[in-house]
Amino acid sequence: MREAPRDEPRDLTQRCTGAQPSSLVQSRPSRAPGEPYRSTADLISTRMYSLKDTAHFDQRLAETVTWCCDHAAASEPKRSLRYEPLYPCILSETRADVVLSVLMYRGEWLKQQRIKPLTKDRNLRQGRLLCYFPDANLADGAAEVASEGFFDINNIPPWDTWIGLYRSNVRDVSYQAYLISSVPELFLAQAGSGVDVNPEGCIMWLHDTDTPIGNLLRSEHWQF
Repeated sequence: MREAPRDEPRDLTQRCTGAQPSSLVQSRPSRAPGEPYRSTADLISTRMYSLKDTAHFDQRLAETVTWCCDHAAASEPKRSLRYEPLYPCILSETRADVVLSVLMYRGEWLKQQRIKPLTKDRNLRQGRLLCYFPDANLADGAAEVASEGFFDINNIPPWDTWIGLYRSNVRDVSYQAYLISSVPELFLAQAGSGVDVNPEGCIMWLHDTDTPIGNLLRSEHWQF
């Protein structure tokens, strides 16, 4: 466990070099109890929570990007974003609980270490959002090899990159549950190679999917 700073909270903006500010994470207007929705953005805000999570997509995205900026190592696509203490609680009752165990631990770790999430410039620091459909996985190992271990044998992206587990109402049950993760710029090439050789399409860039979250982000003109 890393030593917490003694004085001011850490700001990791400078750790993610080469990125230009953009408005990828949109602000969300607040709404008092009983108050009618004031805008489309406000309505969308109420729908951007992953299964069993009480934190908004914006918060989980900021936490994920911040964490990955501090842990990603270009020479270690397989290990650097699989921090052992963050290992998912695989004996959790449901898949949503497994994902939530990572999100909660990571959020609390950042808070205890007084690490300030990257929220001021509101951008993905040149990374991209990835979508994984666990029920469509064929576990053929191609993506694992092509991505130099960024994906594992089950095509799962590193748990440090997880943002949340979501669900859609598409007819094909294999594509109803989907995990969104944030791929740092350092590993875009490896992740892209894995996506390209994945025959069943269980891993895709979120921008290329017809998912509720992907559609909502496009409607707000995100670049992801």
